[in-house]
Amino acid sequence: MNRLSAIDACAPAMARVSAMLFKPFRLGTWLKMGFIGLLGGGVAAFNSNVNFPTSYRAPASRRLPEDPFAEILRALHSIHIADYIHAILIAVAFAVAISLIFLYLFCRFRFVLFDSVITTQPAVGRGWRLYASQANQYFGFWLVFRLVSFGVFALIVGVPLWHAYKNGALSGDGSVLVLIKLVASIALVAILARIVLGIISTLMKDFIMPIMALDNFVLGDAWSALWRVIASEPAAWAGYLGMKLVLSIGAGIALAIAFVIALLPTIVVIGIPTGLLVAVGVFSLKSGAVAIGVVICAIAGLVAATALCCIYMVLTAPITVFFASYAFYFFGGRYPKLGALLWPQPVPPTPVPQLAGTQPVAQTP
Repeated sequence: MNRLSAIDACAPAMARVSAMLFKPFRLGTWLKMGFIGLLGGGVAAFNSNVNFPTSYRAPASRRLPEDPFAEILRALHSIHIADYIHAILIAVAFAVAISLIFLYLFCRFRFVLFDSVITTQPAVGRGWRLYASQANQYFGFWLVFRLVSFGVFALIVGVPLWHAYKNGALSGDGSVLVLIKLVASIALVAILARIVLGIISTLMKDFIMPIMALDNFVLGDAWSALWRVIASEPAAWAGYLGMKLVLSIGAGIALAIAFVIALLPTIVVIGIPTGLLVAVGVFSLKSGAVAIGVVICAIAGLVAATALCCIYMVLTAPITVFFASYAFYFFGGRYPKLGALLWPQPVPPTPVPQLAGTQPVAQTP
């Protein structure tokens, strides 16, 4: 079985994308794979904060306060946290609960993604049932991993700042320069920590999950098995991680461009009925039918959100299949059980039994 390099694994991954999504084209298949990838982390996501410059000119009749910082401090001092502690606790508990739910769904759908790509038949129920126990162990790892990651970054940021504050480095002359140097050193350490945690996360998503799915190993045994494979050819695995980063950046750019292009006709197709619903809802609100107006506006918002979500799932379906297939084909030549699923051997024909009396009879001289 051939061990594909990080570059060679691209071709069979693209072939699997074509076989699953284009031969033939079915919109339902694209939506299913997009949905599975959305919950199973099948798309490399990039967080970017874009700040658009805006200009604001204060009205001539309104004077700005002479000391805006004093106004801000006065407003902050007027807030009593104790009065909002219950609301804060409820909000934090709700956010934690939602995060745990989506983390659990990510773990379950990661195995659903594996099953769908291997079988080339996207189905949620089959993968959900087959790999329930493995997904629960997977969830335990990710829960610990997220807590450890949070603790690591809290220590990286908090400890240097606390020491600098206690030593008075931030209150004397030149404190701004001290703070700049401190932030630069914190940023460097945080980047290194992010790289290490990113490598662990990639190995866990791309390779530990197939080992757990096919061999039903516990997490420690799965890591040991993977480490033995990595140690045998570290250069190939470094190449995979570098190639994965390059492909992820390219996929992110392509997805952003495709989303903008697809958004233009969507605004025309979905924007018109949504706008009409909003207009009817506003008219109902002004007419006194508050309940009807709220319901109509909510329906309009739901229609718009559903359309955007469907567009996103359709656009991300090929990326989801490609990245999962890319990891599997790279690993398949190094993990025989996975390779046997990716390159199944042809079944030899079954010999047909001959009936008695039909065998040729040897002629005697």
